[in-house]
Amino acid sequence: MSTSQSEPGKKRYKVLITDDEASIRRSLQFLLHARGYEPLSYRSASALLADPASLSADCMIADYNMPDLDGVSLLGAFRAKGWSGPAILICASCDRELRLRAKACGYAEVIQKPFIRTPVLEALYRLCDCAEPGDCDEDREGGTGCGC
Repeated sequence: MSTSQSEPGKKRYKVLITDDEASIRRSLQFLLHARGYEPLSYRSASALLADPASLSADCMIADYNMPDLDGVSLLGAFRAKGWSGPAILICASCDRELRLRAKACGYAEVIQKPFIRTPVLEALYRLCDCAEPGDCDEDREGGTGCGC
């Protein structure tokens, strides 16, 4: 998997992390920073929505179950502010109905907790590093590609 950190001069994608659990936020922040992303973390949906810098983010990872606003409502409010990037929803209990609501709202990926790093990193790779057809190393090298 390609990372911004291993390739000098490559864009460091800004990724928002919103989760009310400090341990999840810190874990994701450390993981993404180590993989060359620029993570910005928020303990609540309100904090993310109040930060003007959040609008310049490339991608967002949001927890579904937060005390002030659920993840689906957060994405709707963030889109209303003009943000149009891809988003990943993480949730402890992802039933079929929630997955359908999340996809209908605009989430590109829904990942169930507890998760290991692989699903998050693979989703970010597809959504950021492979944002345009032909961006993937696999595509350029004549491989099967990653589905972009």
